[in-house]
Amino acid sequence: MVGSGSSGGDLRTPQFDGANYDFWSIKMETILIAYDLWDVIEVGIQAQPVIEEEEGSGDEGSEAEQVPVEAPTINREDKIKNAKALSLIQGALTDELFPRIRNEKIAKGAWDILRREYRGDKKVRAVKLQAVRVDFEYMRMTDGESLDAYLAKFFGTVNNLKSLGEEVTKNRIVQKILMSLSRKYKSIVAIIEETRDLNALRVEEVIASIKVNDKREDLHDERDKLTGTEKAFSSLRVGSTQDTGTNKSSHRAQIGLKVGTLTTTMAQTGIMALGGTGTTVSTHKTSKAAAVKVV
Repeated sequence: MVGSGSSGGDLRTPQFDGANYDFWSIKMETILIAYDLWDVIEVGIQAQPVIEEEEGSGDEGSEAEQVPVEAPTINREDKIKNAKALSLIQGALTDELFPRIRNEKIAKGAWDILRREYRGDKKVRAVKLQAVRVDFEYMRMTDGESLDAYLAKFFGTVNNLKSLGEEVTKNRIVQKILMSLSRKYKSIVAIIEETRDLNALRVEEVIASIKVNDKREDLHDERDKLTGTEKAFSSLRVGSTQDTGTNKSSHRAQIGLKVGTLTTTMAQTGIMALGGTGTTVSTHKTSKAAAVKVV
């Protein structure tokens, strides 16, 4: 937080830690313009001599001359604007970077130091531009990558190209997006290419069409999942019913077996008890009991 302009309030400046200088400088430039301080960075402050008019020699037609009477100095208004701009720049740096401009008293000087170090000269920028161009040309969306993640990476590369001085036309962006999407979007890409004029098509329209198709596919996937879940539950209920019927039949068979065994055992016991008295035993078997009859 650093002091802002004439309003006397507080202004939050974007922190610069040495990375993404181009993004940081754009944000800082907007802030400095908003507080009428950008001319201090762009032009700098110039010392102005104090001028006093000297009367003419008295001859007819002579004009008064302007003669500097003091050494050139910076007026109070420029000093205040310089201090405000320098304060914003200092407050936007991390403690690790602040020593680089610690001894600089002029806002333009501090700005130029950061620009030379982190933006680089023309040769350095040319090397960076070539590397970003390669990234852009070979950029492709992988099969498992989400659309939002890919678009964020894609436009990050586009912005890097622009910040390094590369002109990236809208037509080039549209064509690159359509060419670099994964196979999942093959159908919607074909529809766009066949039904729309790519030279007149805006980037926003392409992205909107792709996202609508993406949402539609997600809805279809959700519907398929729900259908599969319902079928699974239905199969589970049918299986449970079949298992219940089988268990009941098995239980009944076990009961019948036990009854038969009990009947046989009771009949044999009756024969053994009456065998010693010469009694003739007639056994009548039923499904539930054995009847012993003495003749």
